[in-house]
Amino acid sequence: MLISCKSILEFLKKDFGLVFGNNIILAIIYVLLIPVIRGISNLNNIQSAQCLSQSVSLIGIILIVPIVRPEIEIAVKEIIYTKSWSYLKSVLIRIACSFVLVTFFIITFTYAMRLRNCTFPFWSFTGITILYAVFMGVVGLVVSVFSQNTIIGYLFALGYWTFCQLQIIQEGGRFYLFPIINGEIHNEKIIILIMIDILLLFLFIALQKKDMCRK
Repeated sequence: MLISCKSILEFLKKDFGLVFGNNIILAIIYVLLIPVIRGISNLNNIQSAQCLSQSVSLIGIILIVPIVRPEIEIAVKEIIYTKSWSYLKSVLIRIACSFVLVTFFIITFTYAMRLRNCTFPFWSFTGITILYAVFMGVVGLVVSVFSQNTIIGYLFALGYWTFCQLQIIQEGGRFYLFPIINGEIHNEKIIILIMIDILLLFLFIALQKKDMCRK
């Protein structure tokens, strides 16, 4: 299933604004509100990690969960711009775009934190936050595809986040997946998070293939 760069660009001209336009605007507004709500100046390791896990990681939910919403809302499971173009190609390109956008937003935000005199290992904390944001976004995406309802996907992902904030899922517990605890990086949790991200992506692709076979 090789895709030429020209085909990808043609697809994105028609699809990118439809899928990501509103989500990018929402993500920009949210990112600008974080410093107003909680402040991002002079944070130490622990405070920086809390800001990243409790606030910044929600960008993954904003940008990843809705990528199949157009098809769910209009009950269409294939977007075909040419005879050989399949819906699976569409969602794979969208997944890649959403990951690039999440990475861009998080790197930009963590860089702003460093400019505001926050002290933390930049690339380690940034990379972990990207992995965690992808986890929460893909969890919501898989649930939305499985349930055929984007709102349920949002609620499921936000439900996990809420349980973490309320300490129903306690920091350091088995189901608490953010790998920075008390300002320290836990490598075993990073490995678990990477494995879960990969498994969720495979599950998402499998669900798409299964749905295409029904057609």
